[in-house]
Amino acid sequence: MLSPAFIMPIRKELIWMARDIPPVQAGSRLVLNRIGDYFGHDTDAPPIPSGTRWRGSQAGSCAKQIAYATMGHESSNPITPADHWRMGLGSIVHTHLSPAIERWVANDPDVVIHEEMETHLGEHGFGHIDMVVELPNDDKKIVVELKTINGTGFKRSIQGEGPRHSALLQGSLYANALDADLLVICYLAVELLSPGWAEAKGFDNYGRFGAEWHYTPDEFIPLAKQEIERMEWITKTAHGVPGIEGVPRSFSESDPDIPDGAEIADPATGIWHHSINGDLIGKGKAWQCNYCRYQDRCVDDYHKGF
Repeated sequence: MLSPAFIMPIRKELIWMARDIPPVQAGSRLVLNRIGDYFGHDTDAPPIPSGTRWRGSQAGSCAKQIAYATMGHESSNPITPADHWRMGLGSIVHTHLSPAIERWVANDPDVVIHEEMETHLGEHGFGHIDMVVELPNDDKKIVVELKTINGTGFKRSIQGEGPRHSALLQGSLYANALDADLLVICYLAVELLSPGWAEAKGFDNYGRFGAEWHYTPDEFIPLAKQEIERMEWITKTAHGVPGIEGVPRSFSESDPDIPDGAEIADPATGIWHHSINGDLIGKGKAWQCNYCRYQDRCVDDYHKGF
């Protein structure tokens, strides 16, 4: 057994580890800013084809935000290095999926897989589908929408919330456009669930970092048709009469968190109100406003009366 005289000096030397040690100041960083700068370059979405005005990835977004984008307005709240990093992580995951897909196809000759398939949506929409799986022997076509997600969001999704509604709407648009037999929303988490928690909840090792939800045409076609109608109305209103002033700060009719008919009452905070015949019947807060690239412009327009 070690004597106290031998143990005590080690303990004294490690006391500093329990202290509050802040990171170096921004101007003294050696590595972090260089990494952030790299992810900040060439991460903007590619231009949409001529004749199109909205993207499938905008499905479920605020109507006013879509209107600003389709009109080509410059962002009043540009994407930050932190945002570029978040989106860059998703791109990294997608890049590393290619070898896995190649192996899948090599080991299963009855499967045909297309990645990044382009498709038109409605009259003015356009999108890139992550993956289309064809099963020729069964005459089946499956659209797969892949999404990366943080650990907290992933844990909430697999405990009953399911995928985000925007992901479901985007996938529904693509599955409907291709006349698919099945839509698969696949979540890939950037943080692992702990082994103990996963086992207690009945998830296997694959379920510690991913999950799938499957939707049939009876489920995704109505959502797709409703969202296409909304996106086209936003586009035509913004580019026509009365113009962008006539586009409300509202979300999809099928949004489970914000009721149909509700509108953002304060774009600076995301507070929404739901009124019928002038009577307030509900209110809440939309987190999307604080992540919107047009928030400052939207706030200014709100104070101007539109």
